[in-house]
Amino acid sequence: MPRFVWLPILFVLIFWAGGITGAFAQAIDPHQLYEQRCGSCHTPHAGDFVHNSLVRFNARIFGRESRRELREFLASGHGKMTPDEIETMITHLTNILQSGGVFKNKCTVCHDRAVEFARRKLFIKNGELIGRYTNRNVEQFLSAHGRLETEEISKMVEVLTRQLIPPQKK
Repeated sequence: MPRFVWLPILFVLIFWAGGITGAFAQAIDPHQLYEQRCGSCHTPHAGDFVHNSLVRFNARIFGRESRRELREFLASGHGKMTPDEIETMITHLTNILQSGGVFKNKCTVCHDRAVEFARRKLFIKNGELIGRYTNRNVEQFLSAHGRLETEEISKMVEVLTRQLIPPQKK
């Protein structure tokens, strides 16, 4: 085939591949971000780090020992994160603080970390969290599982759902 026939095809392929790359660009995975940027110096998983090292005061997160505000600390270069990564990390750590450790305290005796459990065994269908293998509504299932109090059930559904929905850029 003559060379000039391949050039338009090559151009289309390159353009198409670039479009595909853009289409598959994903939101930042907060668990992966923590494990890559923070876990080698701090605890391997964000949940343990949050409960051992951070406190929340006036809607901001501070280091328990350093008393430095986390957003400012990260923005000063700690962790070498981009502004989008910093926002993702702050949201992630805030969510963990707000969850109150329900999964850790009541679920890890039988299950993996919340992120691993949710991504392997749950999915969202019509806005509801569903068990992948049982096809059961998780909120209904939790009413008789895990020794959860009524207020903990909705919190647990929120925690598990958050593991499946990528964070939205602001």
